[in-house]
Amino acid sequence: MKKWIVFFGALFTAGLFSFGMASGQEKVIHVGVLQFASHPALDSARDGFVDSLAKAGFKDGEKIRLDLQNAQRDMSVARTIAKKFVMDNKDLIYTIATPASQAAAKETSSIPIIFNAVTDPVKAGLVKGLASSGNNITGVSDFIPVKSQIALLLKIVPSVKKLGIIYNAGEDNSRVLVEITREVAKELKLDLVEATVTNSGEVFAATQTLVGRVDGIYAIQDNTVISALESVIKVGNKNRIPVLVPGVPSVERGGLATMGTSYYELGKIAGEQAVRIFRGTKPSEIPIAYAKDFDIYLNQKTADEIGIKFPEDVAKKAKKIF
Repeated sequence: MKKWIVFFGALFTAGLFSFGMASGQEKVIHVGVLQFASHPALDSARDGFVDSLAKAGFKDGEKIRLDLQNAQRDMSVARTIAKKFVMDNKDLIYTIATPASQAAAKETSSIPIIFNAVTDPVKAGLVKGLASSGNNITGVSDFIPVKSQIALLLKIVPSVKKLGIIYNAGEDNSRVLVEITREVAKELKLDLVEATVTNSGEVFAATQTLVGRVDGIYAIQDNTVISALESVIKVGNKNRIPVLVPGVPSVERGGLATMGTSYYELGKIAGEQAVRIFRGTKPSEIPIAYAKDFDIYLNQKTADEIGIKFPEDVAKKAKKIF
């Protein structure tokens, strides 16, 4: 009898039997998705991930169960969701945006984590290196070359000398981008005028403080600001101040222009990383991924409203004009 107990115990340990499932049935993979805020860019990163998994044969409700949660810009809620995912013993956690990723990383060092929409994962304290994280984390950075972005604005509106920037100093992601923007502004001989906010309700008033002080506004990929992007665009358009935005969804929402990439495509890359992990690859063996292709996107309606004409060579290079 003792021999039989040892024998069946070995089978369970080897994974030949799964608790609660009939013999031969595949294990259902449980994935927690922690999104920090609701806005088109992050929504696209979520949708690209889900669609990428489905294309690879991991359709939600079949081989995989996705638990989609949104912290709605509340860090305490993000921590609570992360704790719950760990308590539920998820097989993988997909995090969207830096605060969500930091919340999950703090809760587990064993469950694989794939992040997305994180500008600098090293400075955010998520990974030790880009080639190998050295831990249970990998993912996709949404870093967009700041110099290329601002150069695009100057190509469209050469008269810009004073550039406004609005950000939440409490977001690691934003602090990194602001540091880079300061360096680029200095290199391009631009005066950078900064305005800080702590929540999306302050964005409209912060933008108004820039009126009369700047010739252009650069809305960086700051979750607080992007969640209230319409406020920035409203003030900018009313005062004929061009608003450079960080991604394609932001141009669709009324931003003048961007040198951007698709967050949906970034989500697809994260989905491919997840499939590799499902098939046995460790997160530390998957290098941090970056967007490779950047295209020009323009908003003609906004240009008309603020009295700007796109240079012919810029318009010809644009992948899409909304």
